[in-house]
Amino acid sequence: MGMASGHRPAWNHHSHPPGKPPAARDRVWSILHRGIVAGTIPGGTRLVQARIAEELGVGTGPIREALRELAAGGFVRFDPDGVAVVHELSRTELEDLYEIRKLLEPVATARAAKFAGRESILKAVELLAAMEIETDGQRWAEYNDSFHSAIEEAGSSPRLVAILKNLRDLSALYVTHSIVSEPDRAVNGRAEHEEILKAIIARDPQGAADAMFRHLDGRLRTLLTVHQVGEPRRGS
Repeated sequence: MGMASGHRPAWNHHSHPPGKPPAARDRVWSILHRGIVAGTIPGGTRLVQARIAEELGVGTGPIREALRELAAGGFVRFDPDGVAVVHELSRTELEDLYEIRKLLEPVATARAAKFAGRESILKAVELLAAMEIETDGQRWAEYNDSFHSAIEEAGSSPRLVAILKNLRDLSALYVTHSIVSEPDRAVNGRAEHEEILKAIIARDPQGAADAMFRHLDGRLRTLLTVHQVGEPRRGS
């Protein structure tokens, strides 16, 4: 695929749920997005349309549309030659993402403390239980993402859910890396999640918001310590 990093993503390792096949653009977007967030398509990778089209068996039109959508979400950028390149977060950008999350996610958590139904709370409890016994860093990070999603969705604000999902996706690779590099952080993370959920169950919006803020602030400090995020490479 003419990739700058020399890595070759395994496109065909991704499958889609049974039922009606997704539109070509949606399928391409899903495969690329999942690979970027999981880190199997590393930052700096050049996504050449013709190569992707050949490997996925679709035309270049859906590829182009999917790449534009990924660019709008901040996952790729286009170089001077018009080739999409997987975005690499700088330290400044990572800090910026978390500063925004620290403003918005406590609001979503406070809403969850007000509006969460029994089903939403049970879902969050099940995710915490799964994280308690999970030893694989990648899967733990996926449960972590699902836990945050469950809380945000319980707040009944679809627009806030969409914004926070994008912010979490952009920083997901660094969260996974920190968990793999520093397993103790997963233990701390579970304790912080429990504190957040207890406040939600107690219908304590301010307590829930404060717990979420502390959780995100600690996560950012860990990310900046464990993953030495630098500024983007010149010409990348």
